[in-house]
Amino acid sequence: MKNVFKLRMLAVVAVASFTLSSSAFAQLPTDNENVYVSLELQGVLDLTLLTDPNVDFIFSTIPQYVDGITKTNVTELRVESTVPWDLHVNAETATWEQFTTYSLAGSPSVPSSIIGIRAIDAAGNSLIGSGFTALTGTDNLAIIGDGGIVDAGDTPGAAGTYLTSPNTHQFRVDYRLSPGLDTYQAGYYGMNLIYTLAEDL
Repeated sequence: MKNVFKLRMLAVVAVASFTLSSSAFAQLPTDNENVYVSLELQGVLDLTLLTDPNVDFIFSTIPQYVDGITKTNVTELRVESTVPWDLHVNAETATWEQFTTYSLAGSPSVPSSIIGIRAIDAAGNSLIGSGFTALTGTDNLAIIGDGGIVDAGDTPGAAGTYLTSPNTHQFRVDYRLSPGLDTYQAGYYGMNLIYTLAEDL
C-alpha cells in the first residue's frame, strides 16, 4: 500500500513539475495595431506692412521740383519665412494715375521712374548707401535676392523671422520723388507700389 501511495505522490509531483515548467516557458500571443502618422510641411511666406500704406508728397515750390522731396522711414516691412526668399517692389503701372487736373498745360503722363527707393535692413545695411534706385516702368526692383539693393552678396534671405533675426528680416524704406521741371500737368496723382515676398527659386 505504501508503494502505491509513493507512486501516486511521484506522479502528482511529476505532473505538477511539468505544469509549472510549461507555464514558465509559455508565451502569451501578441497583437498589433498600426497608426499611420503623416507630416505635411507647407512653406510659409509672411510679409507684414507695419506703417501707413498712404504716403503723400506735395510739390509747391520750384526747389522741391528741382531737388525732389525725400521721406525717410515711411514704410516698414517684416518678413517671416520657412524657405529662402526674395523681396521685390514694383510700380503697378508705368505711369501715375491722374485723379484731378489743376491745369490744361503739360502732359498728364508722369512716369513711375520719378520714384526712387532706398531700403535698409535693421542692421543698417544697404547696397546703395545714401542714394536711391529709381523704379523702371513696372519692372521688379530687388530689395533682397539677385541684384538686391540691400544684400551685397545678391543672396536670398534665409528662413527665419524678425522675432529672432530682426537685423535681416526687418526693413525700412525711404522714398525720393523728383519730377524735375518737365512739363507735367499740374494735378493730383496716385500710384500703387507692390512689395512681393516670394520663395527663392
